[in-house]
Amino acid sequence: MYDPPSRILDVDCADGGIPVIDFSIPNVDVLKHQINEACSTWGFFQLINHGIDASLIASFKEAMRDFFSLPYETKIKLKRNSVNSRGYFDDELTKRRRDWKECLDVGMPGSGDWDVLDGDQSNSCLDGYNQFPSSSDCPEFRDVVVKYFTECARLSDKLARLMALSLGVQEGSEDAKLLDRMIQNHTSYLRLNFYPPCTVESGRNEQKSTEEQPPPLGISPHRDAGFLTIFLQDENCHSLQVARFEDEDNKDDDANWVTVHPIPDSLTINTGDMAMIWSNGRFRAPLHRVLTASDKMRYSAPFFYNPGYSEFVSPLSCSTEGDGGLMTQPAVYKPCLWGYFRALRFAGDLTDLGVEIQTSHFRMDSDSDHAERQMILMKEAGFQEPFDVEKYRQVLEK
Repeated sequence: MYDPPSRILDVDCADGGIPVIDFSIPNVDVLKHQINEACSTWGFFQLINHGIDASLIASFKEAMRDFFSLPYETKIKLKRNSVNSRGYFDDELTKRRRDWKECLDVGMPGSGDWDVLDGDQSNSCLDGYNQFPSSSDCPEFRDVVVKYFTECARLSDKLARLMALSLGVQEGSEDAKLLDRMIQNHTSYLRLNFYPPCTVESGRNEQKSTEEQPPPLGISPHRDAGFLTIFLQDENCHSLQVARFEDEDNKDDDANWVTVHPIPDSLTINTGDMAMIWSNGRFRAPLHRVLTASDKMRYSAPFFYNPGYSEFVSPLSCSTEGDGGLMTQPAVYKPCLWGYFRALRFAGDLTDLGVEIQTSHFRMDSDSDHAERQMILMKEAGFQEPFDVEKYRQVLEK
């Protein structure tokens, strides 16, 4: 079993051992060391003094509550579908099991310009296009969400560059150019979550569960697909848990899960699958899950910082080439096309496709054919139009 240390050198830890990093530390060397340690052990840390204005966060939280309090008939008009991953939904599958939550996904416009009308053709991309509630239903909602989204992208770029420095990436190098392309072409999205109270009886009735099969989780155990995640937790209901192990053998043993208790005014950061490939396995993309609560409603918002759809994410050359030093080792992963990885994850979330794309499929020692299939999808689909799950089902299920 994976057992991270209870305390990481030079990093404060919250209860359970989750590292806490102060982003206002003036010494970059200390900061990058702390981030490296956190990303390579837990894959999670809490960030304080992160630089996003508290008043903006308060306005964003209020906007979330306003949206989810709308009548169901209003929200369902914004329902996402097989050709648009963005919008409202309450039927997502994680590991082919329905989650107990409502969500609204908002992503970077295809045009890269928030001033362009959301439904304009230039905003079309693999993930579709944004669907916001009307200003009469939710006044100022779009403006507040866009401002918070923009601040999360800015913070993500800062974190990614410190992660790179911690791995020995030099400014201006070929390795650093991925980060330059990512901030220019990122395909990030922000998810607004609402978790209603869930009693054992109501959960079993909704999911047709039995005494032998427990009621649903808020979100089943999973790893985030992108580069990194900035997570705004609900300080009044602590339900996010991170695994203390690498594989899924012990995922049903509650003793192997650690609850992330949010520090007031902090943001929770975790590394994703693309950072794991990029770091050649040094950084950890941890399993995590969200519990339901029987007596509390909960709001949260993860921001997923993702590369451009056409970006091939590969292990850093500084970690696979050189003089054989401590950080140098043969490449563990093959190049992974983000647009392909993202398309399969969305297909798995939306439908019972039976395809669970993972970083393990891109390991050098894997006999998976995903590295070849991604090239087929790239030629057939392109990423300038919304991805159609049914249209490309045959390619995905081969």
